[in-house]
Amino acid sequence: MSRDPEDTEPPKPRRRRPAPDPSSGAKPDGSGPEYSTFRPNPVGSARSGPSSSGKSSSGKSSSGKPAGSSAAGAYERHGGGFEAPAGGPTWWERILFGRVSTGQLAQFCRQFATYLSAGVDFLRSLSSLERQFTGTALGPILARIQVAIRRGSTLQEAMASEPQAFDAMFLNMIKVAEAHGGVPETLRMLAHHFENRQRLIRQARSAMIYPVIVLTVASAVVALITIFIIPLFANILASMAGKRELPLPSRMLMAISGFVQWIGWWLIPLVMVGTPFLLIYLYKTKGGKLIMDRIALAIPVIGTLCRMLDTTRFARTLSVLLDAGVDIGSSIDLTADVMRMSPMRQAVRSSRGQIISGRELSATLDRTREFTPDVIAIMASGEETGKLPESLAHLADDYDEQVSVMVASLGHLVQPLVILLLGAIVLFIILAVFLPIIQMITSLAEPV
Repeated sequence: MSRDPEDTEPPKPRRRRPAPDPSSGAKPDGSGPEYSTFRPNPVGSARSGPSSSGKSSSGKSSSGKPAGSSAAGAYERHGGGFEAPAGGPTWWERILFGRVSTGQLAQFCRQFATYLSAGVDFLRSLSSLERQFTGTALGPILARIQVAIRRGSTLQEAMASEPQAFDAMFLNMIKVAEAHGGVPETLRMLAHHFENRQRLIRQARSAMIYPVIVLTVASAVVALITIFIIPLFANILASMAGKRELPLPSRMLMAISGFVQWIGWWLIPLVMVGTPFLLIYLYKTKGGKLIMDRIALAIPVIGTLCRMLDTTRFARTLSVLLDAGVDIGSSIDLTADVMRMSPMRQAVRSSRGQIISGRELSATLDRTREFTPDVIAIMASGEETGKLPESLAHLADDYDEQVSVMVASLGHLVQPLVILLLGAIVLFIILAVFLPIIQMITSLAEPV
């Protein structure tokens, strides 16, 4: 705006812009943090002063707890001005909405990154996402995160109060992203990670729906045959036998019938229904899971598929963590937590100390004999070229395709196996019934 020529009052000197604090991550031109779009709430500006923060030079609060470790830390930093938000879903949320799904997390990360890249701050982004996820388990969680951020918590601290939705890997990556900048880029990597996980889950479910239905029907048919049909044929065979020795299938059928009549027919459906629950209970124990995982890895086709799935989880997770800037020790621990098979998880976790001491990741994991030679070779190549995250990402993509083909093939393989099993049961009953009849007719045809 131009000045009036008749205005003789000299202009007031412009106030000089204060020099940016190097620890705040601001650019020299004062345009704020280079990557993050987060702006603190005005009510939280008081925590920059020594009187309100309650921090000592060691980075701890006056109560002796590490500052910024949780949402409760925001309460201490504000001198008791706000009540710490209570995290976790309520009982009615669990009933109405259930758990946060992998697809919801993938969509949340993808759209949250889009908002932040467009320059929208955290609170406005989370408010828009809350409206979008209304009616799902993620909606109330986003509302509580907004409350925690308004009270002065960082994004990682607010998410840490919702462990049922955000695991340790998610929280560590967000923490590193907030410290170094680049939250949108980290959210995109997490979205890609959750999308790949969701695709594997869908492929496995679609491939196993038909075999599970067929196996359930086949088990019901076998139970009915064992309870009702076999005792009927056993009585006929007993009357036909006389003093003759029955063929082996007939004797086996009579033994099965006698066993069923002795223990009671109710035990068969009880065993069929209770066995899966018993296996699930044993799988939740540490020793039972280790034994069952080793058995699963030893089965020819199932073991190969389980090993490939866990290798995909290992490569994808470690690639994302290293690419996000998480240190190697924390990356190894978090990657081990994501893996499902106990032998492979123990192999990764036991390698942490050697890797921190300076040994290469490929050489350390090669000694465990839990990873195939091609995986070790790809990791060694990535370490030699200094592009380990990229090599692991390519490995995960390659194994994703192999797992997709293998899961589809496994679904087609189970169907004829179930048909063969049913055919074998029917053939056994036919032989057990008709062999004594053939034997009796043959004896009658013999000359006296």
